[in-house]
Amino acid sequence: MAQSFGSTLAICVVLIAMTGLAVYLFMRRKKDAESTAMTFQQMQTIVSEEIRNVRELVTVRKNFTSVISFNDDKKIPFFNVHMPGTDRKFLMNYSGTITCGCDLDKIRFSKDEMSNRVKIIVPNSQILDMYADVSSFKIHHQDAGILAENIKIEEQNEFVSADLEVQKQHALQEGILNRANENVQQMLTAIIARRGINQNFDVEIVFANQSDLKALNAPHD
Repeated sequence: MAQSFGSTLAICVVLIAMTGLAVYLFMRRKKDAESTAMTFQQMQTIVSEEIRNVRELVTVRKNFTSVISFNDDKKIPFFNVHMPGTDRKFLMNYSGTITCGCDLDKIRFSKDEMSNRVKIIVPNSQILDMYADVSSFKIHHQDAGILAENIKIEEQNEFVSADLEVQKQHALQEGILNRANENVQQMLTAIIARRGINQNFDVEIVFANQSDLKALNAPHD
């Protein structure tokens, strides 16, 4: 009888100890999980700091060369016939650069209050800068008839400005803004993975127009 009671007591002690250990381990894991969980505000801070460090890496630069050809003359009034001595011809080439990207300072964050779904809302990329390299200007031919004025520097600059707009349209048609958006997407995806943000949140990267961004208020955790 005494031996049976002792065995029962020992079993009870073991069960109590195992139960206590299980409760301790459960609480420890819960505490560790809570201490490592990332808040929405912490996520915003991490992404914003990372963006400041890699801002230049997401900018797309396109270098180009172009040829400007100008040929003009005057016509005899009412006859639309070339007037001798009024020819003006001009031929030059130059190099330029187009820079595009998005304003990373305008990135916004939105969280679904009922889940861990988060949207990183990014402004669509735009042309940030476009310029001609003055040191690359090379005039190959310039000629004016005896009744025509020589090409002035102001006119040359107008030719270049007009050609820059043409080059801009070519770059847009070739998808330079899509390339810039892809760079931003890749950069943010890398940050999300490297900093473990995707372990805490279901993140979606969304591109929006400037007007849509203005309608958004900064979210709160």
